[in-house]
Order: sequence, then structure tokens, then C-alpha cells
Amino acid sequence: MLTNLGDVTPIDQQKLSQLDTVLASLSAQQKTWLSGYLAGQVSTQTPPVAAEITNQPHTASSLTVLYGSQTGNAKSLANKYYQTAQQEGLTVQLVSMADFQPRQITKEQYLVLIVSTHGEGDAPDDAEILYEYLFSPKAPKLKQLHFSVLALGDSSYEQFCQTGIDFDQQLEKLGAQRMTNRVDCDLDYEEQAANWQQETLNLLIEKLKTTEFKGSNVVPLTTAINDTTNTISRKQPFAAEILASQRITTTESSKVVYHIELSLEGSNLRYQAGDSLGICAPNRADDVTALLQQLKLDPSTPVTFDKQQHDLQSVLISELEISLLNKKFLHQYAENFNLSELSQRISSHQGFVDLTKTCQLIDVMTAYPAAIDAQTLIDHLPKITPRLYSIASSHHANPDEVHLTIALVDGKETRMGLVSGSFHGTLDVGDQVNIFIEPNNHFKLPEDPQTAIIMIGPGTGVAPFRGFLQERQALKHTGDNWLFFGNPNFDHDFLYQLEWQQYLKTGLLSRIDLAFSRDQAEKIYVQHKIKAHSALIWQWLEKGAHIYLCGDKDHMAKDVEAELIQVIEQHGQLDNAEATAYLQQLKRQKRYQKDVY
Repeated sequence: MLTNLGDVTPIDQQKLSQLDTVLASLSAQQKTWLSGYLAGQVSTQTPPVAAEITNQPHTASSLTVLYGSQTGNAKSLANKYYQTAQQEGLTVQLVSMADFQPRQITKEQYLVLIVSTHGEGDAPDDAEILYEYLFSPKAPKLKQLHFSVLALGDSSYEQFCQTGIDFDQQLEKLGAQRMTNRVDCDLDYEEQAANWQQETLNLLIEKLKTTEFKGSNVVPLTTAINDTTNTISRKQPFAAEILASQRITTTESSKVVYHIELSLEGSNLRYQAGDSLGICAPNRADDVTALLQQLKLDPSTPVTFDKQQHDLQSVLISELEISLLNKKFLHQYAENFNLSELSQRISSHQGFVDLTKTCQLIDVMTAYPAAIDAQTLIDHLPKITPRLYSIASSHHANPDEVHLTIALVDGKETRMGLVSGSFHGTLDVGDQVNIFIEPNNHFKLPEDPQTAIIMIGPGTGVAPFRGFLQERQALKHTGDNWLFFGNPNFDHDFLYQLEWQQYLKTGLLSRIDLAFSRDQAEKIYVQHKIKAHSALIWQWLEKGAHIYLCGDKDHMAKDVEAELIQVIEQHGQLDNAEATAYLQQLKRQKRYQKDVY
């Protein structure tokens, strides 16, 4: 019986009694299944229990695996490292940087850091406080610390892996001793990460492995569960049926935007409002054929990929990236074939960015032809990366479905995106796409259902806020909801117009402010609407409202954030530095959250 546990459990007596009733009705087999199910739920939502012991004293032979993650990749790698270290008999704990007390670092002796870089050199949200502490005048000397860093990033950004580089260099400056060289990983990170893990673990096993654990077969519960259940992930996606695919901009619009509904029936997948959906898609056969014709390569040419023999065409269709340009590949291509004009064009980061805006791989190889052979092409192209989309629905409102809002860039591109192009011309209702859930713990509704929220989401950035409102309605949240939305034209681009109007009628949506930039001579964007209602926004903030921002990171997000600082500066009677610090404090309190791309 559970009801005799008294004060040792955080569950109240009423819930314990209910649990007793349920458990009494289950067979032994059902109870075994339930224990695995509950552990699986915990493992997919939070780090293992070891992540909660940061305040416990360390032994001389302990290791800490510390991660800072924006989209979940660093967290996943850290969890794998933790599990492997346990199996090797190491005393190890796993901690998110968000849960790590910065001053605790003076008590650490062995530390591995796995950290991503968000956008142009920014630290992920959960790493910001530790990052700032280590670069502050308060940062301590760390002569006792041995460390190694795995940095994740995207080489299409100029500040590639910058957060990992900064952590690595600053720890050394503070006196810490580097155990192994830092490894900087691009989007195709699996092999490099595995090699780094093996190298660091081999070293740590020599230093830390105790007689007590030597030769043991300790298998963490999370590992046992993952080995015996059909876990849906990037590597094992779920084939979801397309239930609906509807264009929600008019044919006169400059934008082609689709509302997509996918079935989750039979998947056991759950998601939270604010999470993203990953879509794993192959290249379109016509695009691969066109590329091979341009390169004058036979589709049936045998090539070696992942140590196995395949034909060239099948590898290009299912495995390798040909739509997104890769900086490393282009530099190698230009260097190997003495393409000086291409080298000059991509010598600066801005030159590379400008190229990616108008070109895919076939365009570059048409403009700068070279006699590249099939195996060289296969050896140097990166693997296809899943595309992530903000979920535009609530699991509580749609338990067997997940919705997306997907734009085809400008609606006029001759080269379409991998996934958006498929929904535009290849996939139809009844077809299947491979999906997985990508949790986003940094973009979540307030825990208090009475808290007001301000949502800023122009264009397809409005997608997660459709999910937010569905969630708040399904869970009967009573907090006020304010939406800022913008697009070029009211008549052609008002995404989900009827839904917002219905929410206004029912009172779920407290107010909506719209910025249709091309409907008048002077362009009006969401930041202009924020300025116009700055006094009311300040009142909401002072009463505890949370702010959410989703959409374009390069222009919109920067402009909106600058305007928010102006709002705080003006109505809070603060100088610019104080207003910036105020917004930063909101971020640390999780009252200001961004999902920008």
C-alpha cells in the first residue's frame, strides 16, 4: 500500500488513495508495464534523477556532465554521455546549466560540457547565467578543474560554435586544465560527438573508475527503457498520415502558406504547446535527377556510403543534403577545383549568406562547373538534417493530431525548400511523412493559469500562439491573452483570421493588434504597434505578464526587442542600460521567451 508513506512522498493522501485503488485493479504484468511507462515519461520530459543533485557534496572521483541546449541536441548527447559513463562504472551526475549553481563550479574536479550555439554566437537560454558568471569579475580561479568541451553549431552562421569556444577558452583563462581538445560540431554531428565521447571517457575511466564499480554492468533505468520500447526520435521517426493540407493565403498573396494537419494515431506521441515538430524528408527524385544531369554522372554509379555499397541516386535521394548550401562543402569544392571566383564570393560570411538566399547546390554547380566524381560528391556532402517547425496546435485540444503552419519562401522561388516544397507539390492528403517531437523547454506557457501573456508573432511566427490559445482554452486558463500579428496584406495574408475573430468573441483572446505592412503608403510592422500601445504593455508587465516572441531572427526579432527596451525605458523611467537589464531579468524569470529562426 502507498498510503503509509507519510511525509516521504510529495504526493498528497488523496492522490495516494486513488493510486492504491488503480494499482489494486492491475495485474503484475500491467504494473510492470506501467512502471516502464512512467519512467519513460520522466525520461522524455526531464533529465534523469542525477540532474537534481547539484547541491550534494562531491566525492573526489565524481564527474559532472553539464549541458546547455536550445533545441535538444546537446541535452540528448549529454544524456547519452551520462548513461554510458554510468555503465562504465563512473560516479556521474547530469545537470542542465539552467539548474547549475554557478558558484558550485569551484567544487567540481572533472567536468564535461556539451553546449550549443544559438543563432549568431548567442548562448542557449539555459546557459546564459553560467556564461555571464564565468565572464564576470566574480569568476573564481579554477585550478582544481579538469574539463573538456563539445560544441554544437551550424557552420552557415558566422559565429560557428561560438558559445562552446567561449566556454573552452574562458575556463582555461580561469586556470582550469583541458583534458582533451574541444570539438566543434556542425549539423551532421553524430560521428564527431561519438569520437569525442569515447576519447574523454577513456581518459576519465583511467582517472575515476573505482574498484567498487569495476567490471559491473550498471544499466540506468532510462537506458533499459529505451532498449525495450519503440522510442520515436530523429533516428526512429513516426510515419504520420497527412490529414489536411490547405493553403491559407490567397492566390494574390506574395506568400504561399499552408496549414498542415498530421495524424498521431498509434504513435503514443505527446507534445506541449511551444514544442517543435521535426520532419525527416528525402530529396525529390526530380531534383536529384537534375543535379546528376548537370554533373554528367550516371545515377547507377556504385558508391560507398556508411561502409556499404549503394547506387549514387539512392544515396542522394535519401541521405545527403542538396537544398541547403553547406559552407564547408563549398570551400572544399572551390579549393579542390581551383574555382577562384567561387572562393572569392564565399570568402566573407555575408557572401555565403547572400548565396544561400538564391541558390541551392545545383545552382552553384551550374554557375561554377567542375568534373567532380561520384564518390567525392558522396564523401563531402553533409547528411540531410530534419526541418523543425513550431507546432500550431495543443495536444490537449487535439490528442491524435499535430498541426503546422508552413511557408514556401515568397511563393515564387524556382528552387523550393525540402519540406515546404514537398507540401507544395509532392505530398497530398493520405500520404505519410516521418516526424518526431522536438521539445522546447524555453518556450512554455506560464505555470499559473491566471497569468496574462503577450504574444508577438508576425507571419508564420503566429503558429505556436495558435497552440497556446488552444491550450489555454482546453485547460480553462483565465489569464488575459494579447496577440500582435503582422503580414503584408489584410485581404490576402491574415493567417487564421476566423479563429482569432472567434476567440475575440468568446473572450479567450483579450485583444489583438494587427500590422499589415503593405496596406498603406507607410510600412507598418509589429514593432510600430508595440510602440503605439507601450503604456498598456508596461501596465501588463508590471502586473506580471509574460512576453513571447516568435518569427524571423534577423530583422523582426531585433526590431521588436529594441522596441520593448524602449517601452521599459520610457514607462519605467530607466536609462537604456537599466531597461536592457530589466528585459534580461524577465528572460531569467522565464517571463520573456523567444523562439526565433
